[in-house]
Amino acid sequence: MSEKNENALDAMLKQYESNNQTYSKSGSAKTYDLKNYFNTFIKEGVKSGTKRVRILPTSDGSSPFVEFYGHKQQVDGDWKTFPCLKHEKDEACPFCEAREALLATGTDQAKELAKKYNARKMYVVKVIDRDNEDEGVKFWRFNHDYRKEGIFDKIFGVLQAVGKDITPVDTGRDLIITINRNQNNVPVVSNIAHTDPSPLSTNPELVELWTSDTRTWEDVYSTRNYDYLEIVVTGGIPVWSKDANKYIAKGSEDEPKSDGVESEVTMGVENVKSTIKPSTTATKTTETVAATNSGEEEDDLPF
Repeated sequence: MSEKNENALDAMLKQYESNNQTYSKSGSAKTYDLKNYFNTFIKEGVKSGTKRVRILPTSDGSSPFVEFYGHKQQVDGDWKTFPCLKHEKDEACPFCEAREALLATGTDQAKELAKKYNARKMYVVKVIDRDNEDEGVKFWRFNHDYRKEGIFDKIFGVLQAVGKDITPVDTGRDLIITINRNQNNVPVVSNIAHTDPSPLSTNPELVELWTSDTRTWEDVYSTRNYDYLEIVVTGGIPVWSKDANKYIAKGSEDEPKSDGVESEVTMGVENVKSTIKPSTTATKTTETVAATNSGEEEDDLPF
């Protein structure tokens, strides 16, 4: 194994170990092309399936798994993820502020609701989807699982079994991803296996094209600004107002009733920023928190 490949394997193993230590308890819009994203969706009505990917090597021998912190919420049945401004930009983040305000109340109900605003660790890795190689390099984003039952844990099992870097251009290995629906009918990755060593491609031009892709997750996932996220956190749906030259809450008094608004619906969430309102939604809130913290791999769209 070359020194570069040894470094890559070492980087991946150290990253995994570092992210599984035991701790004491104590934007701008983009034009999206769905070809840029790999996901583990399976069609409605299909109970299981498999997908096959090849993780691309990095140019400097570092781990290909880029760590990322985001806030996940659900609206109209769809999961959305927003990069955390505090973790990713060292800026004020409405989600984090909401969490801190709820925790400051000191009540058990507030502490439970605050979990909805936690910044979740995730990973983004660049892959080639073997079933759609013509679509080029894709970004695969998945959750870190502190129970050690997530996708990264399953890939780590492959690394341990192989004992070598699985990303080299000439001798790397594809990953075979098995997807099944769980008891809630949600598609989850149940197993990840590996193939025998094989070239990334027998076409040198494709290898060069894929490995020279310099894009990062910031090129394909939007980081929204504070004002945009504040609307989301307070339960609104952001829409762009040409007249105001900023995002406003859909349905607000400031929203123009003419062509001056270009609707860009992203995420609406049932919540509060600094107080809790005792209501009939308490049961639903608890269920949502449980689902959010269950470690299940809810795929979402990049918008």
